[in-house]
Amino acid sequence: MLFSEWMTKWHNTYCKPLEETTYWNYESYIIVHIMPGLGSSPLQKLLPSDVQIFINAKSESGRADGKEGGLSPRTVNHLHFLIQAAIEKAKDEGLINRNGVDKIILPKMEKKEADYLRPDEVDRFLNVAEGDRLFPALYMELGTGLRRGELLGLMWSDIDFQAGTAMPRRQLVLLRGRPKLKDGTKNTRRTTRAPLPKDVIEVLRFHKRRQDAEKEFCGQAYEDSGLVFYQPNGRRISTRSFVRHFDLLLKSADITHIALHGTGHVHAVELLAAGVDMKALQEQRLGHADLRTTGNIYGHVGEMLQEDAAEKADMFLNRRKHKTAAAPKTKTSRKRKTG
Repeated sequence: MLFSEWMTKWHNTYCKPLEETTYWNYESYIIVHIMPGLGSSPLQKLLPSDVQIFINAKSESGRADGKEGGLSPRTVNHLHFLIQAAIEKAKDEGLINRNGVDKIILPKMEKKEADYLRPDEVDRFLNVAEGDRLFPALYMELGTGLRRGELLGLMWSDIDFQAGTAMPRRQLVLLRGRPKLKDGTKNTRRTTRAPLPKDVIEVLRFHKRRQDAEKEFCGQAYEDSGLVFYQPNGRRISTRSFVRHFDLLLKSADITHIALHGTGHVHAVELLAAGVDMKALQEQRLGHADLRTTGNIYGHVGEMLQEDAAEKADMFLNRRKHKTAAAPKTKTSRKRKTG
């Protein structure tokens, strides 16, 4: 049996119970990367060294888009996870005697600090994006820190204008190249409505009026899905198209490229700088399961705040010193009162 045959059987059998998006993402990794590299090898003769050579090649020059450079350590580690899982099942079924793939040396996944826009870059970005049709979506992203899928999956029924809150209940995902709504969000810890900044609420009100005008203009051609952010004809926005649009706006603002989720980091950094507790940020805004995850990503913000705290303490001490120096001297009497 060729390794490609076994990978196909493993994927169709053992990955079928997984979420639909996970199932198809696995298929993409298998078809694009694993099959061309290892698929023609017989399963029983596949050696750990063969997998190691494959991993090394993917790390050095394994991009599927033809560009120079290798895959990220995260992607390479994911490929190894799929290969190891498939081979372990082959061992369980008695097709092979051992699984030596767990001994493979993988590229180190270094801790990466959050990539975000500086305050001056936020201003420049908003100045460029303000006249753009997707400005309300980008403005809300900066004001709430929602994930891309949560933002594009948001419906008007999730917005409470009177209370000034939002409660994402689904996410827009890319399934086999097409946008699809999926119930639930990655932030399973979010159980309450998130308060919205007043400016975001006003932008959303204006956006709603414009959407009503577009519905009237398009008539029956308008596909009303109830989404807050959409194409002019009401259809869903592809997550890839949204990212490309964001990249173009960054370029127009002459800002060094950052990933779209960097706008969510802007939100987190500003809240931390304003004194919001990291535990509250972890649970209600970012949705990290572990506080250590939040601390690792935003550790550099803590260092920045420590410096700011030292500067404020210095100002306090100097102010006290100046007040002491400027205070008039008063004479005190040493005579004892008699009574």
